[in-house]
Amino acid sequence: MSNILGLDVGSKTVGLASSTGKVAKKEITLKFEEWNFEEGVNLLTEFIKDKNYDTFVFGYPKNMNGSIGERAEMVDYFIEGFLVYNTDIKEDQIVRIDERRTTKMAKSIMIEAGLSRQKQKENKDTLAAQLILETYLEQINK
Repeated sequence: MSNILGLDVGSKTVGLASSTGKVAKKEITLKFEEWNFEEGVNLLTEFIKDKNYDTFVFGYPKNMNGSIGERAEMVDYFIEGFLVYNTDIKEDQIVRIDERRTTKMAKSIMIEAGLSRQKQKENKDTLAAQLILETYLEQINK
């Protein structure tokens, strides 16, 4: 059975969700100084230590027209650093999933659930990571 980590990378957070193949569950949000991806990669490296993930599913925020913009390039930059710090992880273990609308979906879910603005802020990154991972799981389990 696969051990999969879903990631929603932002400029100062990385939301995490995990799965062993069927259901995605929220993990934690890693917080770092804005644009300090080295710190973010270090926190992620510490989180994955001893967890034996074999696939890393990164949300890839394409523009609405499908082109690659600044946000997707930011994710690519984060992935590059992640691979430099984690030489045992290979490029073929990295999956990029189109994440257009996942943050909007996460907000809608939390509003429907009646969460306060504070709770929405606390949960949006992990919920987005969970939605990214669920998208991937749907694709591989067809």
